[in-house]
Amino acid sequence: MAIKILVAGDLHLGRSSGGIHGSPDDSSTRTTWKRITDWCIGNKADMLLLTGDIVDRNNRYFEALGPLQRGFVQLGEAGIKVFMVSGNHDFDVLSQIAQGGDYENVRLLGPGGNWELASFEKFGQKIQVAGWSFPRQFVYENPLLSLSRLDIDPNYPAVGLLHCDVAVGESKYGPVDANGFAGKGLNVWALGHIHKPWIVNHDDPLVFYPGSPHAMSAKENGSHGCVLLTVESNGIIKHEQVPMSPVRFETLIVDITGLTGEGDVRNRVTRAAAEEAGNMIREHQRLTWVVYDIILEGEHRTPREAANWAGSGIEDYMMEIQRGTNVMIRKVESNVRPVIGNLEKLAEESSPAGKLAETIMAIGQGRKTPFVEALLSEWNTKFLAINDSPAYQPVRKGNENSDISKQGVSFIQKECRKLLGELLEQQSPSKQ
Repeated sequence: MAIKILVAGDLHLGRSSGGIHGSPDDSSTRTTWKRITDWCIGNKADMLLLTGDIVDRNNRYFEALGPLQRGFVQLGEAGIKVFMVSGNHDFDVLSQIAQGGDYENVRLLGPGGNWELASFEKFGQKIQVAGWSFPRQFVYENPLLSLSRLDIDPNYPAVGLLHCDVAVGESKYGPVDANGFAGKGLNVWALGHIHKPWIVNHDDPLVFYPGSPHAMSAKENGSHGCVLLTVESNGIIKHEQVPMSPVRFETLIVDITGLTGEGDVRNRVTRAAAEEAGNMIREHQRLTWVVYDIILEGEHRTPREAANWAGSGIEDYMMEIQRGTNVMIRKVESNVRPVIGNLEKLAEESSPAGKLAETIMAIGQGRKTPFVEALLSEWNTKFLAINDSPAYQPVRKGNENSDISKQGVSFIQKECRKLLGELLEQQSPSKQ
């Protein structure tokens, strides 16, 4: 039989999702912790692995402690073993819980910053779990450098637990090189610290961040949950995402081309949000809150007015699209282009508007003018400078093959259209 292992990290018990009306209970990380324990019990998981920052150090410590302890008790009654490591937020909290000895099913690995190996056996199968815990709030050294030769049996699968900062260089949260996990005798590395799900390495070994199981801010958009590891009797390990968060933040692009009145624009925005949320719920998970940032696209005769129509009072909008699921719109941004008349005629002018029109036409026709070349050169320089920042490492992993010049051309064209529209709005209708 297969052994089921659920992996979670960065829950930050004590926090809630920002921007939810009235801060309801369903926006609290306590709700997601209960979902995790209920899932483990209902799906007959064998183990729960926690990769640190389960408790948020800066937010209502004692409020977080009670739910965590209740969850440990329920998991223990269901015969589910919990292995965990501490992170920079809960380096002291988890060690205190473990030292108490009140939960026989719960074990903190690697307290004090010392690597430790444990094992779990069921159905005649053996799973090895290695772990290292934060000994203090800040760790500037690479934890893997202190990984001594653990007595890992190569005949059985082995999983490593570590809270760390991958591929960041200098960091106070356990900096680790992305290539440093190979050759350690472990088949899987489950990591904590990064809130966005990220597979650092797909195989030999599998290295991943499950991400935060609860979406806490609009910066953490997309699906949030845990990772299920299924260890087959032949030692093969499969992995899949398991959505958990009752809150989901998303960005939705809404095209308002062809709309004229205020009611038309607002209806297009709210209907698009409701339809998108409905599709998401059917395809993914139980969601209590779907929170949108809206980006308006398309063309309109008065872009600023259209943006004001859609954005005015939007923070008060909330709609229940089905029992127990609410849609909110957090904010509205506009990339709406003005309706521009004859570009060819406008490009003949020597005015700033004419220069912009000429540039838009050149980009659309694939031509490179000296002005376009200068803008593109400046774009490339600034883009590469920002992209080389360590903070963008997880983003770069998903965009290694992207065409930087193509992105620059698209950005320049969009900005030229925006500037041209603003200039034309300031001019008389006869100039358009």
